[in-house]
Amino acid sequence: MMLKLRTEIDRTPLRQLIGCREGVLLLGSCFTENIGGWMADHWLPVMSNPWGVLFNPASIADSLQRILSPNGVSSFELHEQGGRFFSFAHHGKWSGTEAETLQHQLIALDAEVRNFWSKTRHLFITLGTSWVYEREGRVVANCHKFPAENFTRRRLSVEEIVDLWCPIIEAAPDKHFIFTVSPIRHVKEGLHGNQLSKGILLLAIDALQERFAEQVEYLPVYELLMDDLRDYRFYADDLVHPSTLAIEAVKELVIDCCFSSQTKQYIKEAMPIVKALQHRPTDPESTEYKQFLQNTLQYKDALLAKYGLASTYFEP
Repeated sequence: MMLKLRTEIDRTPLRQLIGCREGVLLLGSCFTENIGGWMADHWLPVMSNPWGVLFNPASIADSLQRILSPNGVSSFELHEQGGRFFSFAHHGKWSGTEAETLQHQLIALDAEVRNFWSKTRHLFITLGTSWVYEREGRVVANCHKFPAENFTRRRLSVEEIVDLWCPIIEAAPDKHFIFTVSPIRHVKEGLHGNQLSKGILLLAIDALQERFAEQVEYLPVYELLMDDLRDYRFYADDLVHPSTLAIEAVKELVIDCCFSSQTKQYIKEAMPIVKALQHRPTDPESTEYKQFLQNTLQYKDALLAKYGLASTYFEP
């Protein structure tokens, strides 16, 4: 009898699988960027965290509500700190020294995401925490190191999260929502507090699945790290973030559960080309390397044409 050494998660494929020509909008915690970046590196039509890292479900929902509005918002409320302007609706990567320029950038960004949204079918949403910071009664996406007295910290309830997301899902009956919970532990909340926070997210997603059975699905990334790969070798030196090995395991889960058979085959063919293009030569100016690079790019173009991606690829 073979010993069972792991409590392995169920790898049943999702009901709706991602075709290699179907766009994917990825939103949420920093863990989202690992998956979104990997998909973009393989030239799949994705857009990953355009508004920057968003940890809580309220800020992600608020961002989507803006692009669901036909005209969006005409301006954002900006605040100055240390000579730079910030929006409390965005991550800190969206900031600037000139308010007017930043306004134009943020409005153009929403228009770009709205355009991508109109072409895409799948949303991959990773929720990080149910704890939020509020300023003047509104949840902020990021505090941008403003004084703590400007904010009130509290935990969202399951009901609040469900109420925020129901109008979004109802307004997009043609979209497929893949929810995950980030396996990154928010240890500043305490280990028990982190579990309570993640539990609220899991219950909210479960409630959305019950209400929108045809549109909402759950990918057990959280369970993969917490219950299957229960070992500190799957974590980075901070013992909180997943290690490179763990991220590879999550990629395998995405391939197994989220990708169509055609997308799986495409990824298999794309991997050696991606690896070749990531090669760092000793002499990038040598004739041999230039010929190698030219041949590899030709292989890439042929692959994209073979799968019909050359004409449907969206820049992330």
